[in-house]
Amino acid sequence: MKKLPFLGVVLMLAGVLPYVLCTCAIVFYDSRVPVPNLLMVDVLYGAICLAFIGAVHWGQALEPERTIIVASAARTDQLRLILGVIPALAGWVAACVGQIWHPLGGVAVLAVAFPLVALGERAAWRRGWVPPGYMGVRWIVTAITECCLLMVLLVRFL
Repeated sequence: MKKLPFLGVVLMLAGVLPYVLCTCAIVFYDSRVPVPNLLMVDVLYGAICLAFIGAVHWGQALEPERTIIVASAARTDQLRLILGVIPALAGWVAACVGQIWHPLGGVAVLAVAFPLVALGERAAWRRGWVPPGYMGVRWIVTAITECCLLMVLLVRFL
């Protein structure tokens, strides 16, 4: 398995910038944009991020070159494909809750989904299913994302 490229690390870390900016806008900036719109922007970006996280596992499962072929490779690929769909479904649920019920509900779903997905990825990492260095960066991204989501929930509920 290839190492995580430096550009991948940079792009993963840059991926939290919309969360940080949106959180700052919700918390500090008294704009003319209604907060529910900003909340939905936050929810929709979270849904996109979760789908992208799941796509990492699809890419690993569909990787054409295998250095070692083992009997359990087909089962491993099936588990990777399943692991790749779950985050996208969680993002869809968050978007639906945010749109149908209330945007803060969508933010709450994301606040639960991101750490759970990270725990699922940790299990994949322990099995050697993701490149070296991936989980270190994922934990940083998850921590920043989670702090932003919790800050939004805290500020909007108080």
